[in-house]
Amino acid sequence: MTQGNPLSHPRTTRPTSTTLLAFVLVLVPCVLATNSSAQESVSPSTQANWAGIQGHYRPGQWTAVRLKPSEAESTFGKAIPVEQLSDLLIETVDGDGAVVTYEQPSLAEDSPFALVIPGSEAAPIIVRSGDQILARTRLPELGIPANGPSMIPLGMPWVMVFGDPLGIDTVGVNELLSREASVAVTRIQDPAAVPDHALALDGIDLLVVNAAGIPILKELSPSQRTAISQWVQNGGEVLLTLGEKAESLLESADWLADLLPSSVATAETIRLDPSGLETFTSSQTRLPPFEGLQLPKTFGRDGVGEMLITGRTSRRVSLPFAVRYVSGFGRITVLAADLESPAFAEWPQRMDLVMLLIGDSLRHADEDNVSESIRLSGFADLAGQTRATLDRFELKRPFSFAVLAVIIGLLIALVGPLDYLLMRKFNQRAWIGWLTFPVVSVALSIGLWMAAQPRIAAETGTTDVPETAPAAVDDALLRTNSIEFVDIDAESGFGRLFRWAFVYSHPSSRVRIATRTTAETQAVADKFHHQVLAPFGTPSLSMGGIQIESSGKSCSVLLNQTDPSSPLSSQIAGMHLAPRSSKSIALQTQFSTDMPQQTLQRRRGSELLNGKLINTLPVDLLDGMLIYQNWVYLLPTRLPAGSQIDEIDSLRQKNFRWQLSRQRALESNSEGESWDVTTVDQPRRLAEMLMFHDAVGGPRYTVLRNEVLSHLDFSSLLTADRCILVGRCRSPWSELVVTPESADSDSTSQTAASLATSEQSNSYVRLVLPVEEVRR
Repeated sequence: MTQGNPLSHPRTTRPTSTTLLAFVLVLVPCVLATNSSAQESVSPSTQANWAGIQGHYRPGQWTAVRLKPSEAESTFGKAIPVEQLSDLLIETVDGDGAVVTYEQPSLAEDSPFALVIPGSEAAPIIVRSGDQILARTRLPELGIPANGPSMIPLGMPWVMVFGDPLGIDTVGVNELLSREASVAVTRIQDPAAVPDHALALDGIDLLVVNAAGIPILKELSPSQRTAISQWVQNGGEVLLTLGEKAESLLESADWLADLLPSSVATAETIRLDPSGLETFTSSQTRLPPFEGLQLPKTFGRDGVGEMLITGRTSRRVSLPFAVRYVSGFGRITVLAADLESPAFAEWPQRMDLVMLLIGDSLRHADEDNVSESIRLSGFADLAGQTRATLDRFELKRPFSFAVLAVIIGLLIALVGPLDYLLMRKFNQRAWIGWLTFPVVSVALSIGLWMAAQPRIAAETGTTDVPETAPAAVDDALLRTNSIEFVDIDAESGFGRLFRWAFVYSHPSSRVRIATRTTAETQAVADKFHHQVLAPFGTPSLSMGGIQIESSGKSCSVLLNQTDPSSPLSSQIAGMHLAPRSSKSIALQTQFSTDMPQQTLQRRRGSELLNGKLINTLPVDLLDGMLIYQNWVYLLPTRLPAGSQIDEIDSLRQKNFRWQLSRQRALESNSEGESWDVTTVDQPRRLAEMLMFHDAVGGPRYTVLRNEVLSHLDFSSLLTADRCILVGRCRSPWSELVVTPESADSDSTSQTAASLATSEQSNSYVRLVLPVEEVRR
């Protein structure tokens, strides 16, 4: 037997390049197919039924996830019964990148939507029913809204249209430069795509309604009509055209008729002369006479609204053509013409007319003004400065780069010279270096660890508290900072509450966060519409980007609605807080109230108020102000609940814009206080900017946009028929209850004591009062 040459046989232990290439070509498509099926288990044809409103959604806002089409069959196919759509779990990520599971209430027969808050573009969506995964997909990416489903970023105006878009979808379009529209327009084609809860409409900036949308408006369900109505009262803006078909339009949209003054809802159409619109737009093209609603005049004892355009009838009688009305905290601009009619569609100045009426809602903030703020602070929005203000805790000690540089330099100084001296003393033995470096590193680490321990002697009677302290001491290491705004419209009885809070934990914690209704809220609210608590934030330059310390944490948002007549409520369960980390959450509440009504008075032809003022709120107002147009009346330092000021004229008056900018008059000119974007220790001053940002000049004064918290800005309500009573409250109108995760959910919101201690809490209440003109 002879031994063969080993080189004559092929090597079987190492694959050849051809075999390896073939293996890769077979494996890669399999992996891609597996990932594709795992990520996109919902077909593209049903993608528009998922996200927001016909595929359009905004990150950081409540978004409706459509689970059942109009025929009440599952979106995921007939293989899954509709009954399994109860007790849903929808998993996504928040603005910090943490996984959040939204536990949905049992879907009613007429409610095909679930609610989530996607924190980023193309956020993952995983729908579960128990342990069964019904669907796994992602929300649409940023694209062109006119071409289909797309994410709508902050800064891009979002318009929802019932009827004709009136050319708004062409704003910013430039075919020569291949520039797409700068406004996202969602034209409702399917009535079933309209969410049935007001929360899912929060991202919309403008609603356009005209006669072309009558067929869609007629098919809206009562819950959809209620959702749109509450959205308008919560601060939404509407452009409504009431021309020849005004009666049919108001019958189809009865919720609009309820929001408008009765004199408008019951008015009749009349023949109008177009010269008023031609003059307003400086048009050189004639319009034919048209039919329009006979809007009531805005002056006189019963006059309401702000007249924008005036004109004449065919009989030369003066009549308003466009009037802006306030409803709750929202605005409705009514134009007495059918802009979608052929005569107006061919008119070259139609778009100019629309922009003059609602152009402020369709414009972007000046990027040049905010570029400097990004360089100085890292954020471009007032929400970013608010976030930096709230996320400051005494236990959370920030260290600057200079301190870190000194520590590193100290380590180098100790290790280098120490090694040199010891080696010289012990005859240059090398093992000395292996001993001194770990000893110095461990000693320095122990010293830094002891210096970083919190001091809570005022609360626990101790000084330095190690992380291994008992649970009773760890409870004192939970802190909250918050800012709260309570808004009430006395005329319509609509109220809302918004509270932004940060929860900080020094040790690692896993908590449940719920809300508890306070006595102040119970004294005012007759009926709650919803009271939801969820993570808050968006990963953009508006809020300063993502915090590294916030990533990786997860929680569940438990939505609860036992029956359709009960309010939607929620609480956060299983929130994991890493050591020395914080989490941003927001509480949103809407309610109805029946407070005692009072109407303030002003003399005809004057901008000053007179008569008496009663504090009808159940709380004392601290540092209060009564604001009317561009005048502010400074109230006493403390205005008790139920107290009365006999004469408003006796109060000190100031220019409101001067008050906001801290402007003072000098001998020959005036001098104001500029806004510092790096200031994070003046929450009261920041609250004034959030409440009246546009009144002080907007980005021209603060060099910051106000997009994330724009619903808090009441500058648009400073009209001739409204005034605002503003004051700070001694205690908040809501209470956050932070308990261990093991606590029972029912006891959490009712009897359990909160573990978190409030370091900084500022609460403000604003009461919107009607103003009437009297003759004296």
